[in-house]
Formats: sequence, structure tokens, C-alpha cells
Amino acid sequence: MSSGAIRKRLKRLFGKEPPPSLPLAQRQLVIGLGAMKSGTTWLSDYLGSHPAFFHSPIKEMNAFAALFPENSCYPGYIYKPGEAYRLWRMERIVLSFGQQPPRLDRSDAEIERFDRLRALAQLGRIASTDDYLQFFHERIGDQKHFGEISPSYAHLPAEAYACMAALSSDVRFLFLMRDPTDRAASHLRHARRRVEKDIELDQLLERVDETSAVFIRSDYRYTLNTLRALGLEERSRFLIYEDLFSQASVDSLCDWLGMDRHEAVLDKRLNPGVGESLSERQLSCLRQRLAPIYNDLRHDPATQGASSWRW
Repeated sequence: MSSGAIRKRLKRLFGKEPPPSLPLAQRQLVIGLGAMKSGTTWLSDYLGSHPAFFHSPIKEMNAFAALFPENSCYPGYIYKPGEAYRLWRMERIVLSFGQQPPRLDRSDAEIERFDRLRALAQLGRIASTDDYLQFFHERIGDQKHFGEISPSYAHLPAEAYACMAALSSDVRFLFLMRDPTDRAASHLRHARRRVEKDIELDQLLERVDETSAVFIRSDYRYTLNTLRALGLEERSRFLIYEDLFSQASVDSLCDWLGMDRHEAVLDKRLNPGVGESLSERQLSCLRQRLAPIYNDLRHDPATQGASSWRW
């Protein structure tokens, strides 16, 4: 988003300009469901660059994960939105201003940082769907499409998806999937770098079973089946990570959303996996542990085009 658009939005926030005339209920709400490490950041960045789409200043709002924290398919698997991480991000932005507070007549970079800081602060106050919609209402301009992408939404209970589907007259769901083994491997590398620094990869592999977060986040069956059971399949777009990064892919997505086609920056890498790579032996072991997922998805229409997966 341009600095001019952000300045205009902030002026409206502080009562200097009227709110948008078109109600959110008459716009298209797009909610990305995940999965983690499957291109959600890149797609979020692309949608945020589209002139017809208003994307949340915060990529992963995780609002519905907080409103519906416990999953009905995996008892005991509870997603915690990460309050400490949100506060850490706010702290980094505040300190980046130095000793001078932000002003609307300061640099574009400071204006953007202040906008993101305010959005992060508001996330902790979203306690209802009305709060969620208000978050967008006070920011959106004349864009006919708005939304966000949060991988944590992939395993919410069915009532959460039903709640989302009622927020606008046109709600669309985007579900990104990646080869389960490659996704899980990236997840393991991320966990070892951020949390399990003193544990060897082989030890982490031994922990992968149907109750572990690594397995659950690679298990797309629950999300696919839940959307279908709710009658939301026609309002859902199932995207394959391995085919995502092409102009033809995003053009097709824009057509489905009813937006003009918009050029993508295909070589832009966001949040790339870092850390120690898994060996072929380790990848083979991980593939075996995820076998039930592959067996059930082999004939699923949503993954028929995933020809490069480790079937």
C-alpha cells in the first residue's frame, strides 16, 4: 500500500475524514486458511499489492484462533495466538522510532510503522466478530475485496468456518497446501531454529506422530472435509504451493475472485526456510510417518494437480 493511502486512512481514523460509504457486508471477504509453510506470506504480499484488495496491515491476524481456540477434530490440540510474539513485534516497532515519536508529517516509513503498530495493538482487543469487522471498516478505502491469511485457521472447529461464512454476502476461502513431507520438513527446521535449538533433527523426527503439531499442520484432510461438510466448497479455492508461483496461477485466482489481473513479483522470497536441511534418509522417514495423509489425499479432487508430491 502506498504511503499516501496510509496517510489518508490515518486521517480517517482520527476523525478528519468520513468512513467509507460501501458497507463491508456488500464487499467480498477473503480469508486464507493456511497451511503453515505453504506460501501464505507470498500470497498475502501479492494480495496486499493488488489495487482492488485491502489486506490487513498484519498478515496473520489469528483472530478466529483466539475466538475458537480448541479444535474439535484433534482434542487437546489448542492453538495459542502468540501474545508474547505480538508484543515483541510491537516493541521492535516502537524502538525503531528512536527518541522521536511518529508524526503524520514525518517519513513514509514512520507512517507505515505507526499503522502496523496500531494494528498490532488492536489485535489483542478483538473479542467478537463485530470487533473483527470494525478492524477493517476503519481502514478500508474503496476496495471491493478485503481480508487476511492466517495459517492457524486451518484446524479451527466447523462453527468457526460457519461464523466466517456469515460475515459478508460474499465470503471466499483460500486453502494453500504443500507436499506434506516438504511442509513438515520446513516446519521442523523452523522449530529447531526457534524453539528446539538443543535437540537433534533425528530426535524431533521421532516425535512426529498423529498427535504432533508437525503432523496436524500437514494433515489437510480435516480442512477439506470440514469446508465440504458445511457446503462451502464452491466458495473455496484450493491452491497447491508447487504451482502457486506463476503469473498464470495468480491470474486464475484473480479471475475467481472477480478482480482485474495484477502482475506478480514471482522471484520475491518471503520468510524462506532457514536452518539445517533434512537428509534424504530423514525425509524418507518423515514421509513414512505421514503415510496416512498421502493415502487419503491420493484420490482427493483438491490434490489431483499436485503431481510433484511424494505420492
